[in-house]
Amino acid sequence: MQESPSLYDTRTQIAPMLVRPVRAISRKLGVRRNVVYGMDFRVGRFSVISAPHRLEIGDSVSIGPWSIVEVDGTIGDFCLIGQSVQIIGRDDHAIDEVGVPVGLSTWVAEREETARDRVTIGRDVWIGGATVVLSGISIGEGAIIGAGSVVTRDVPPYGVAVGSPARVVRQRFGDPDAEVRHSRELDRLAQELRSRASGAKKRSPGA
Repeated sequence: MQESPSLYDTRTQIAPMLVRPVRAISRKLGVRRNVVYGMDFRVGRFSVISAPHRLEIGDSVSIGPWSIVEVDGTIGDFCLIGQSVQIIGRDDHAIDEVGVPVGLSTWVAEREETARDRVTIGRDVWIGGATVVLSGISIGEGAIIGAGSVVTRDVPPYGVAVGSPARVVRQRFGDPDAEVRHSRELDRLAQELRSRASGAKKRSPGA
């Protein structure tokens, strides 16, 4: 399958002729079971992405090196996830089974999915390095999570949250109208990316 065009090809430190094969290998090594992803998905070295039931990742998403994403849910288009981030379940092992060690108790993939197993991360969210995001929460479109934060509750769209537990300290844009304009621009960029991908497929041999 032909590699989808990237909006960020000029920012990589990889030699141009190696960009596509290196990224393909990184995805092959990092993406495990029950994960579906869109175009231009970049996975850093030694990262692991999997889900107990299902994780959907949008277009033009980047996950930095040494990160672990092991959770159900959705990650929206244009998300930037930094180095050594953990997005993990809060109920991965049953703790109420008498006489059963935690390591042998019912694992999340061995039971039905619940709302607490999912994360919903909107478009254009930036999660800073070494952050921990627990399942059962929603991070709204355009939000920024400061490095080293521990996210245990919902973050509203365009909120800037920091700390442990993470708390919203301000809005990314001071003007609500700017949020509307930004969201519309994300729509335009998403459409541009998909149009470029469609054009590339039409020009490819045998298409």
